[in-house]
Amino acid sequence: MNAPQTRFAPPWIFGITNIPYGVAGTYCGVAMPFILRKHGIPIETIAAIAALTFLPAAYQLFWAPVIDLGIRRRSWLILCSCLGAICLAATLLLRLPDQLTEYQILMVAGQALVGMVASCNGALVATTVDPAKRGRAAGFVNAGNLGAAALGGGVVLTLFNNSTPSITAIALALMIIVPSFVALFIKEAAPLKQPLLRHLGSMGKEVWKAVRARQGWTGILFCLSPVGTVALTNLFSGLSSDYHVSHQMIEWINGYGGGLVTAGGALASGFLLDRCDRRKFYLLSGLLTALCCSVMAFAPHTPITFIIGALSYLLIAGLAYASFSAVVYEIVGTAGSTASTLYSVFPAAGNQAIAYVLFLDGKSHQVCGTKGLFLCDAALNLAGVVLLLTLLKFAFPDRAKVQTLNGKEEVGEEEEAPEEERQRDKVPAIAGKGGG
Repeated sequence: MNAPQTRFAPPWIFGITNIPYGVAGTYCGVAMPFILRKHGIPIETIAAIAALTFLPAAYQLFWAPVIDLGIRRRSWLILCSCLGAICLAATLLLRLPDQLTEYQILMVAGQALVGMVASCNGALVATTVDPAKRGRAAGFVNAGNLGAAALGGGVVLTLFNNSTPSITAIALALMIIVPSFVALFIKEAAPLKQPLLRHLGSMGKEVWKAVRARQGWTGILFCLSPVGTVALTNLFSGLSSDYHVSHQMIEWINGYGGGLVTAGGALASGFLLDRCDRRKFYLLSGLLTALCCSVMAFAPHTPITFIIGALSYLLIAGLAYASFSAVVYEIVGTAGSTASTLYSVFPAAGNQAIAYVLFLDGKSHQVCGTKGLFLCDAALNLAGVVLLLTLLKFAFPDRAKVQTLNGKEEVGEEEEAPEEERQRDKVPAIAGKGGG
């Protein structure tokens, strides 16, 4: 276990340390579709590449234990940011479409490395922030992530359209690397030394204990559902030609303006999440996503439709990301030396969901066009909400129901659960997607 934490870190600092993750994510989700489409690559291929970039996060739990070994997590955060920045910046220097294979390899490698930043940041929040302020920390983390999307997406698109690839690559690298050094100001206890095999064994036991609990395995099923994926945030910039939207408007919506809208949604949600039922927020994000997509599917393909629809979708994304983060921080809050490993389990499942939703959305666009794309996303979210409500009904009968009120877990009114069951059920029922 780590040495005891004697001084809580301020929640706001994690908004800055999560910027590398946000910049890398927005490069993949905003700049990449626009750049590939400009080089004549079809939207279904772009969707497949975007889905591929989510796979490292989906399987990150298999190499996340490295972060819990040796050096402090803040040092891992800086190292992964620097290496990931080099890979992602290199993609801007390739010749497309001739070097599309190399482009995909570097994108996946870059996302895998910068994805580790989320595990470092999440574990640091869970182990260094006052438990009563984890909802607020979730808001700041996602505001940093999405604010970085506002900055990173806008800057990369602007430079791509008005400058050289080399300058764009340097700017992208600096936006990822520089904020990571703020992690040095986090007061993190030095990891205690213990034999490697014993350390790995304790990791396995803690992770297995968490996922086999009722709230643990149901939480993984929630993560695997299409609810809360808000997958179309990764394709909006590639739909500009369908809605006859100018390059400047795409830069604003998918960059500066849209990122600020999503960051604002995350910040507002963060304060509410310390006072409300996170499960309801999670399901609400799925219903709102389905409503937004349904309206866009049948609305005329005009710039005003795209502007209102995309900004609404991005606002919902802020709610989805913040509700996810708040729950996961509570899950890993007492994990100690295995926090990074345990943190990776639930986002891993969630990112698999994003990958398959992106793939299905892309196929729907290929067969039925833009209308099919939005209807597919809406149908997946609605189906997911129905299935999750059914799961909750059968997995949590009323007489043993666990409720989350004001950030504290309490047993339902009918009878008190045994101490062993209360301890086993410490893992919250729902974990969402995205946000880091």
